Amino acid sequence: MKKITKLLALILALALVLSLAACAGKASIVGTWKYTMDANQIMEASGAMDELTSSEDSGMTEEQAKAVLDTFKKIFDGVSMVMVLDLKEDNSYTMSMDEASAKAASETLSKRLPEMMPELLTAMFGGEEGLNSFLEMAGMTMEQMSANFAEEFKADELVKSMTSEASKGTYTYEEGKLVLTAEGEGEEPLTMTVELTAKELKVTAVDTKDEDDAKQYKAMLPMVFTK
Repeated sequence: MKKITKLLALILALALVLSLAACAGKASIVGTWKYTMDANQIMEASGAMDELTSSEDSGMTEEQAKAVLDTFKKIFDGVSMVMVLDLKEDNSYTMSMDEASAKAASETLSKRLPEMMPELLTAMFGGEEGLNSFLEMAGMTMEQMSANFAEEFKADELVKSMTSEASKGTYTYEEGKLVLTAEGEGEEPLTMTVELTAKELKVTAVDTKDEDDAKQYKAMLPMVFTK
């Protein structure tokens, strides 16, 4: 009888421990969530890549535009930044880029851009022959041309173009649906379909009437935030 009593006590104690562990690991939407994305992904989502290589605006042929786009992808390869989504208990939120990661990205691009400039210029002018013809006509050397373009495409400005100011507002959450409503008159709510665990918030779909926002977010799906 005593052995049975001890066994029951052990089982109850084990059940209590498991119950406490389950409560401790219960998923909560409240907290600071972080999502790491690479610069190429941000550029693609923002539409900046299209603007940089638009044949209509730049005067480049489609072949030149593709070569320039491929070179920019090399420049941004491996560069990443962290998006921070802070969901507070009072149902307010902020969404922004982590400053440290943005600074690191800027420093990397500052070093890489001058190194890649000859390749970028060659792509822009359709090859070495086209570039040499332009340099001769302009009376410039490759070093001068590279310096001019490096000045125009400053790394810190590129980073700013890939990031936006912090978004603030309120949110609601019901099972599987996170709705963010930014401050400001006329702002359209952003509805995210999410999968929530104790340490992971996975965004699998977005829905908003703002076409630009919808396009940008959809280009980054799925987005996996972690606490």
